[in-house]
Amino acid sequence: MKIKFFSTLLFVIFCVVVVKAQKDTIPDSKYFPSKAEGKNVAIMLLGGSEGGFPGYYDTDYLTKLGYPCYIVGYFGTKSTPDYLEMIPLEYFEEIIKDFKSRPEVKDKKIVVWGGSKGGELALLLASKYKQIEGVIASVPSSVVFQGLGPQGKSSWSYHSESIPFVPFPEYDYGKIVNSQYVEVYKLALKQTEAVEKATIKVENINGPILLLAGKEDTMWPSAQMCDMIIKRLDDYNFPHWYKHFSYENAGHSLNEEYLMGGTVEGNKQARLDSGPRIYDFLDMVSSQK
Repeated sequence: MKIKFFSTLLFVIFCVVVVKAQKDTIPDSKYFPSKAEGKNVAIMLLGGSEGGFPGYYDTDYLTKLGYPCYIVGYFGTKSTPDYLEMIPLEYFEEIIKDFKSRPEVKDKKIVVWGGSKGGELALLLASKYKQIEGVIASVPSSVVFQGLGPQGKSSWSYHSESIPFVPFPEYDYGKIVNSQYVEVYKLALKQTEAVEKATIKVENINGPILLLAGKEDTMWPSAQMCDMIIKRLDDYNFPHWYKHFSYENAGHSLNEEYLMGGTVEGNKQARLDSGPRIYDFLDMVSSQK
């Protein structure tokens, strides 16, 4: 099957809501002011390839802890493109400006938190915008991959130019069941020249980085890609705190309610361990000068 078909197949499987694209507007977003004082961090939350607004972030708990939150929809919403393809990074420049303009946010550090494609985006944005001072990336990519749209282009753009990306390889996509694309992405990562050009420059990130991955991820090889990120940070003597927690018998969701690899118990343990690590990370960033 052709690569273009792969993009379309992913699009269908992830149940993206098709809407009219409006590429010259700020993405749809939802703001949640903090309900407590004392935290020096505000959190920008990004969904993944499901599109729309992610419903899995516990903004009520986060705001009660004192963290203002901003959920950003960047495709599959009323005012954003139909597909996860050539999403302008300029969207997020406006989002960051708007977030920082809030009286209770303007003097706080921005931490961006995303999972899967949202993890890829979180790392990419933080590598480009110094206003972001911390990253939580759950089951992320270490490179920019081809977008999940009909044109076979990059996931992201800047000033209408495609950001270098790793294309999907030739593969019999008819063999794939239950969103188990991990072999496709492993093959894609063997395209050495494309990977070199598309690798996210994580060494430019202006703050600490927390990486979380499942060793049995069947969507894509998130643990392998987190290892690639760690190696790059080591090679560049990254000056900030960074850590990769990789979970045995856990998959893409790191949650036993929706398995994408691993076992129920493995994903449960990943959830129970990763939650406190996330909140410890936020506390650490908040307390740093």
